[in-house]
This record gives sequence, C-alpha cells and structure tokens, in this order.
Amino acid sequence: MQLEVFFDYVCPYCYQGHKNLLKLLPKYPKLAIIWRPCEAHPRPEPARIHSDLAIQGMYYVQERQGDLWKYHALVYAAHFDQGRNISDLSVLEQLAAECCSDGSGFHAALMENRYAQKVEEGNRAAWEEYGFSAVPSYRSGSYQIGSRDGVLVPPHKLEQFLASL
Repeated sequence: MQLEVFFDYVCPYCYQGHKNLLKLLPKYPKLAIIWRPCEAHPRPEPARIHSDLAIQGMYYVQERQGDLWKYHALVYAAHFDQGRNISDLSVLEQLAAECCSDGSGFHAALMENRYAQKVEEGNRAAWEEYGFSAVPSYRSGSYQIGSRDGVLVPPHKLEQFLASL
C-alpha cells in the first residue's frame, strides 16, 4: 500500500500533518510513503520565504538514501521552532549532514539547481494534475484527500482515509 504525501516545508498545516501522520504510522506498518513536496507559493509568487531549496535538499538526501523522516523533522523544526531561514543554503547543509552519509556534494547540487525540475514537476502534479487546493494532501491510487479552505485534514479523517485503502 502506497501513500503519496503532498506537502510544503513552510506550511504550518503540513508541519502538523507530518506529526499526525507519524502518530498514525504504527497502525499501518505496510504503508509505503512517497514524498511529493510542492510549493504553496512557487516563484515568482511573493512569499515570506520560499521552500524550493529545502525541497531540492530533500531530493538530494533521498537520492543518497538518507533518512528522509529526519530531514523533514529537522527542516520543519528549523523553520517553525527555531526561526532559522530554510532558504539559506548553509542552514540546509547543516540539516542534510545529519541525514545522509554523503553530504559532500550537497552545496554544489543545490547551487546548480540540480533538482529544480523535480520541484516544478511536484508543483504541477499537486496543483494542476491532481487539483489540490491546499497542502498537506494525500493520495493513494485514484483516491485522494486534501486540506482546503485553510483547514487541515483532521487526524481522524486521515485515519479513515488510510483505513479505507
């Protein structure tokens, strides 16, 4: 069973949704998570902070089979709990170094925008292909559930969704 999770690192609802999902996962040990990061406000839209570099960092960690759960937790905590700038490459380098053994090429990969195309593809998938109106949103096969109108998918609704798969 696979669950696609659409999220943005600068979205407070996504941070809470991440915590909610973590609490539910022990009930679904066979659930495979597919991370689908997307930007709530992609460039050139104005935003207090853009998450495209943090998303590119996720792809770097993923490509090196690093600990994505840890990367997510560190990026969310840096932004929301510590007030750090997750669009600052040096901040992201520190976080990624805690999540994968091969962090030596992180700086170069992000400076080259090596994963920029993946960021754009994630944005198109979330907003155009699947028509989500907000994140976090979830998809499995042809079924999907999403946040909307400024309201997070409640934990009990997420659990009902997972139980129905």
